Amino acid sequence: MKKPILVFTLMALMLLFIPISMSAESTTDRIVLSDLAYDSDLGFYYFDVSLEGSRIYTAYNMDIFLPAGISSDKDYVFMMEEGEDGIYPYTYNKIKKTYTYTHSVSASQPSSNQLRIACTSDINEEFLETSGTLFRVYVEIDDAALAASFIPKPIVTVSGIALVVKEGAKRYVPDDFSCQPFTTGVPSERTLPINVNTTNKIGTLILPFDAALPTGVKAYTCSSIDDFTKTIILTPALSFEACKPYIIFSENGYTGNINGDVDLSADFDDDGVYTEGCLTGVLKTTVVNTGYILQNQGDGPKFYDADGASFSLPAGRCYLTPPAPLSAKSLQFSFDEAAEITDVSVDVKSDIYHDLSGRRVERPVKGFYLHGTEKVFINKP
Repeated sequence: MKKPILVFTLMALMLLFIPISMSAESTTDRIVLSDLAYDSDLGFYYFDVSLEGSRIYTAYNMDIFLPAGISSDKDYVFMMEEGEDGIYPYTYNKIKKTYTYTHSVSASQPSSNQLRIACTSDINEEFLETSGTLFRVYVEIDDAALAASFIPKPIVTVSGIALVVKEGAKRYVPDDFSCQPFTTGVPSERTLPINVNTTNKIGTLILPFDAALPTGVKAYTCSSIDDFTKTIILTPALSFEACKPYIIFSENGYTGNINGDVDLSADFDDDGVYTEGCLTGVLKTTVVNTGYILQNQGDGPKFYDADGASFSLPAGRCYLTPPAPLSAKSLQFSFDEAAEITDVSVDVKSDIYHDLSGRRVERPVKGFYLHGTEKVFINKP
């Protein structure tokens, strides 16, 4: 590994090449990341960060956020030099056989998963090319952390990008972006938790791989919602399909792990958000303020209208996203004939009705109910 670039104070670097009065324009020029590659001599994986541009720049800065399971260090960042497809100007001393570069690249680490990169030239020298590799980042892979991640391919986020040109120190700003470049070196095996509360018996789940249903767990999709009866129509599933959202049920509750292999060649959604029918699942923690969120507000599990409030939905969970606005503030469960409604165990007498969550109803009105072991629809106001 080459000698690491000296790390300077970020604030000083920013003052060197980004004056306060600098103008900024959006640009279609972009920063790209390579897939992981392995350096057998050093025993590290690495990725390259490159510019794909249309103009010559003099400096840049950016933040790179690495996912859980992939870590780096500010001393693991190296500028690309002569013979490595770098685009920095240099001079060669034939006597000393050394290269002198007009630019320097530095890195700091504001947080454990964040690298802040800055490149500047003391003499405001321009790059050699409009496109090429800027620097290389060496990383360490934590197989255990990746194996416990719902994200199929680790997502890297690049933000705060500023590319500077010589004339008037003008700054061009590409869009921030998230990408999933990493497949090499990433384990495909996943071991993920499932938890169905023994009281609620109901939960939601989305997985990044195909898997069989654990013993005692049933899974359902949702293709329609009856706004009139305020019920969710569920259809049973025989197994879990990758990136498909489900409502799950377990009579006695369930706590355990489910194993599977991720298809790393598949084209996954960068946001980790998947919708099918009336359900949307998330493969990373996501804040939502629309749709219906599964909650128990004291009268059994229901989906309640988020109504603009923000909910932090953990990775692997789902929420209801009706295709059209509903009048209902909360929604209960309804199963089709194949869904074995008797799985929602209720000790009943023949003259007693329960709602679909198992609560006794003294005066049933129009809607679906449990009557004994049968699902019935009462057509009266």
